[in-house]
Amino acid sequence: MLAAACGASQELDGASPPYGTSDAGASGSGSAGCLSSNECPTGYLCNDFGVCVAPPTPTTDAGVPPPPEVEYEFGAPISSERFVYVAMTAQDELARIDGRSLEVVSTGVGKEPREVSAIPHSDGAVVLDSINGTVTVVRPRTNSSEPDRIRVLPTLQNLNRLDIDPSGRYAVIWFDLTKALHDGVLTGIGSFQDVTVVRLAAGNERAVDLTVGFRPRAIEFDATGNRAYVITQDGVSVIDLGYATDHEASIVPPIPMVDPAFSADTSEIHVVATGEYATVSQGDVAALRVVKVGGANLGQAWTIPLASPPTDVDLAPDGARVYVVQRAAAKLAIVDIPGDAITPGGIEQIDLSAGALGSLTLSANGTRALLYTNATLDERITLVKLDQPGYPRTTWPLKKSVRAVGLAPTGDTAIVINAKAFGDPATAASVDEFIDRSYGYSLLDLATGFAKLQITPVDPGPFVYSPDGSKAYVALDGGDGVVATRALQIVTTQTGVVTTKNLGSPPSAVGILPGAGQAFVAQRHPLGRVSFVELVADTVRTVTGFDLNGNVVN
Repeated sequence: MLAAACGASQELDGASPPYGTSDAGASGSGSAGCLSSNECPTGYLCNDFGVCVAPPTPTTDAGVPPPPEVEYEFGAPISSERFVYVAMTAQDELARIDGRSLEVVSTGVGKEPREVSAIPHSDGAVVLDSINGTVTVVRPRTNSSEPDRIRVLPTLQNLNRLDIDPSGRYAVIWFDLTKALHDGVLTGIGSFQDVTVVRLAAGNERAVDLTVGFRPRAIEFDATGNRAYVITQDGVSVIDLGYATDHEASIVPPIPMVDPAFSADTSEIHVVATGEYATVSQGDVAALRVVKVGGANLGQAWTIPLASPPTDVDLAPDGARVYVVQRAAAKLAIVDIPGDAITPGGIEQIDLSAGALGSLTLSANGTRALLYTNATLDERITLVKLDQPGYPRTTWPLKKSVRAVGLAPTGDTAIVINAKAFGDPATAASVDEFIDRSYGYSLLDLATGFAKLQITPVDPGPFVYSPDGSKAYVALDGGDGVVATRALQIVTTQTGVVTTKNLGSPPSAVGILPGAGQAFVAQRHPLGRVSFVELVADTVRTVTGFDLNGNVVN
């Protein structure tokens, strides 16, 4: 597990089928790997295990439901401006690599560390062991004559997720059953109803255990980092982090979120940045539920009728708006929070019948939205300007359909990870069919709609933008074979020029160290390997073997 600084950039975590095998033109339609339904044969769906399967037999006269949209989480791993951290599980150590000097420092931590996260706005990191139930807070030495400052705190046993609030003052550690199933680690099952909250203040660290709702599935924070929201099957347990870490263990009962008439298993819950309200979409219900989770009248709920069931819900960065995509109705609802929940007549509905929609990606500042679908092979993308009267929108054609989208931190370009249509490009009967069946990504200019298509030999993997948006870094991981593709592509966004840097090992993660002026790409290697790319000159240096203080290759 690796944690590193990426500034204001964005990263797609994993672009290979997570459970299936990649489509290489196999004829068995039920065994093809996929990441979205538009990568499956016509009429098939991409299931939760990354495999194309036949749709369920309809049980009513309504027929087979349309394929679902697949939402990809984009998030910049946060850390110091300067260091990359790697958990060395076999050595019971945490490696810290200096992005400026490439010096490697190893610090002893708990038994078999796997989960590590860097502390925002500092050079420190938090690492969770997987055996003894401890968490270690590591802060780098300020000069070479001092040791690192280390604090070991107790946690509940068998926890496997670590989330740090945006201010860097608190961490919430919990057990995620979905992650355990994904990782194939079921030998130690953690609590389905307890979390450990850690205060990270230097010299005043403290851990406390809390009981929350049943089976946590996500942790969210308000923008200030004062409160954590544990999203569970029973609702949302709201933790006042300062109060909790000043007191002893206690119970934090959940606030009910879902209308009792509907299943919680098909509901999606998010908390707006202010921390005062949560939004709930409930499966195929044509409505959005808004629930009070802060201040007075906790649990008070309003139901907002929609034109069709929501296929994607996104929150404005300031918490003042919610954007709801309604694919069947071809509309985007703009909901002011809390005003439109209390008086739904104020909701604005944008007609998008001329474009493609189903999913939405929002810019970091909330002024631009890109709408597309990854449920079908639709080669269109729509830009909506959310900061202008009337919300001007433009739909542009693409050369390939869309799997996922990530916008530059500056909001002027986007990397579109294109979907690969089912089938082998070598058997294509036309140029268009060859392109559709190939892997690739596009650089989209949001001022003009011009898209530069880059066909790739393997599925594009994680990618990240530089802080100023001038370059994007796309990892190409062809697997562990001796002759497999293993490279980092550098995209200059103003010119569209793509430079390929071959790597010594398959890439697993990419990121940015703004304080060091470096991009980095972590790689799968038995001794550990990270390559650093200078942001301006694109020169590459590689460090291998963290437990031996590294072997730096310029």
